[in-house]
Amino acid sequence: MEMDATPFAQGSEAAGIPLLPPRAPRHLPLARGQVVLIGTGAFSAAELPGWAALLRSWYGWSIRPCLTHSAQQLVSRDALAAGAGSAVWGPKWPTSDGVLPHQDLAAWADLMLVMPTTTNFLAKCAAGMPDSLALSTVMSATCPVVLVPSFPEAALRRPSLERNLKLAEEEGYYVVPTQNGVSVHTGRTGPGAMADLVTVLRFVASVL
Repeated sequence: MEMDATPFAQGSEAAGIPLLPPRAPRHLPLARGQVVLIGTGAFSAAELPGWAALLRSWYGWSIRPCLTHSAQQLVSRDALAAGAGSAVWGPKWPTSDGVLPHQDLAAWADLMLVMPTTTNFLAKCAAGMPDSLALSTVMSATCPVVLVPSFPEAALRRPSLERNLKLAEEEGYYVVPTQNGVSVHTGRTGPGAMADLVTVLRFVASVL
């Protein structure tokens, strides 16, 4: 059900507002336009600063980024903060100022995007194992949580992965199908790659 048109839904180059790609949804109904963008330790986490900047530009969303321990090895915190226009949360979990970060993020968000989602993060979502700020934030969410997997091709043959995908959906998470992409390891094209940003947004539109 569509509710509110977002400020940047149509766009105008003359007005200085960037046009959306042709296949991107024009309207994504978020009550406050507040999105928590979580990155985990797949190679495509390096693209998080650009994704955050595009989501802000196309839809006028406010972005709060959050990283796992492994993700912060792959992306610059300074670049991500600049792209998101907001400080990066995690992987540290400070409570000395009297705030519970996972509860704060969960209450703030209209939508959570976990992109990329690794097999490890998926398994912990499926099993209910909140052993990091990012996982606890996801498990505390009352808004839609969309997992955007990036899997090794060999992992796709594992029955455990199929079980975890099913369990994650039973837990109420929305999982974007993977697509073909170039493997960083082999340099060849194969399955298991993270969906492109426009495909993710189209999936989000179907969830909302």
